[in-house]
Amino acid sequence: MSADALQCPDCGTQLAVPARRARGAWRCPRCDSQLSGAWALRPDSLLALTVATAVLWLPALILPLMRLENLGLDREASLLDCVLRLMEGVYFPVGVLLLFTLVIMPLLNLLSAGRLLWAARDHTSSTGQPAPFWMKVYRHSREWAMTDIFLLGILIAMTKLGDMATVTPGPGLFCLVVAVLLRLIVETLAQPDQLQRLLEARNGD
Repeated sequence: MSADALQCPDCGTQLAVPARRARGAWRCPRCDSQLSGAWALRPDSLLALTVATAVLWLPALILPLMRLENLGLDREASLLDCVLRLMEGVYFPVGVLLLFTLVIMPLLNLLSAGRLLWAARDHTSSTGQPAPFWMKVYRHSREWAMTDIFLLGILIAMTKLGDMATVTPGPGLFCLVVAVLLRLIVETLAQPDQLQRLLEARNGD
C-alpha cells in the first residue's frame, strides 16, 4: 500500500487519502465504515478528557447509584455491588458478563486511549510510538464497553420504580453520567484509523 492510500479495516478496500483541507467524516464507499471523525484530532484535549473520565470512573464504581425508600426501608447499591450480587447463585453468568462489559472493558478502553493519545501529542518524541497491541485493545474495547447501555437501563428503572417507592439519585450516578458522556466524546473524536494515521505520521512511516 502506498503512503497516499489507506485501507478500510472492515472490508479491506484500499482508498486514496482525502486532502487535508477536506471537511467531514471519511467513510468507505463499499461498506460505509467510518474511517475518521468529522473534526481534527487534538490529542492534548482528548487526553485531558480521558484523564477526567478515569478520575470519575472510580467513584462511579463504588459510590451508590441510587437510594430506594419504601415503607421505612432504605436500600443503596453501587455499580460494583450490582455486579457482585449478580455473580452469586444462578445469575453468575450474567454477573460475569456485566463485570466484563461494565468494569474490565471500560478500564481497558481508558488505559489504551490514554496510552495512544499520550504518544500522539505534538511535543512527544517520535520514538515513543506505542505497540500495536494498544491499538487493538482500543478498537475492541470501544465495541465491548457497555456503560452507556447500563446507564440507560438505570434511568428506565428509576422511572418505573418511581411509582412504587421514593428513588433518590446517588453521587455514583452523577459520576457515571459525566464519565459516560466524556468517554463518548473521546470515542467520537478519536477514531482509531485517524489516530493510527497520526501516530504513523509522527513516527515517520
